[in-house]
Amino acid sequence: MQNYAKIALALILSMSYLTTAFAGKSVRVSPDLEIYYDEVGTGRPLIFITGWTGTDEFFMPYQLSHFSQKYHTIAYDPRGQGRSSKTLEGNTYVQHGKDLRAFMDALKLKDAVVVGWSNGCDDVYGYFRSYATDNISAFVCIDEMPRQIAAQKGDWADFKDVSEIAEFVNAAIYDRRALTNQFIPTMMRRKMTADEIAWAVDQTQETPDYVAVLLQVDSIFADYTEEAKKVDGKIPVLYFLSEENADSGKA
Repeated sequence: MQNYAKIALALILSMSYLTTAFAGKSVRVSPDLEIYYDEVGTGRPLIFITGWTGTDEFFMPYQLSHFSQKYHTIAYDPRGQGRSSKTLEGNTYVQHGKDLRAFMDALKLKDAVVVGWSNGCDDVYGYFRSYATDNISAFVCIDEMPRQIAAQKGDWADFKDVSEIAEFVNAAIYDRRALTNQFIPTMMRRKMTADEIAWAVDQTQETPDYVAVLLQVDSIFADYTEEAKKVDGKIPVLYFLSEENADSGKA
């Protein structure tokens, strides 16, 4: 378990906005989808999955360089994000889970450790819904709950009521850049520079508005509680929560 903690902690503490020397690749995993990815190292596969509208650049160079000393370390752009295919259909996290399986099959990745950051955890939950834990040997989830809408007071959730949902979705529809500029700094443990924030926001704008809104609505109304329960005890699972969510997440 300590190795998984180190993976997550390193991810939380650093993010790069530097130009990297990694040579990205693309692989076609279905007739409508080509996935862009970066990889380095050998050994057990360690897959990093970015969050809502993010790109694999968020994990470079630090995460890929550091963990490639021990793992075959991979980060990729999910469907609709970054340099992967932009499709009119399939912009849900259940489909992202199926895309993850197709990506792993295409690269012949076996018994992977999968690290989801924010909505990247939903990609993994989508995988679990379709395939259980097949071919995934451990799961690290950073700062994401299985259900975003609170069922009762005190729940670990992002949204307490319909008004909060409406405010967020409207912001995503009408001024996504401004919304992203607000929440990007809250995702890091340290204070980000203005250049880092601007770089991260620019990365998220590689996702078209229609994809961003569809994914966000899908995530808000999804409930992966059963998937979280089913994998518990079958593979090592590690959650990293923000301090304000620590107590509700434990419950």
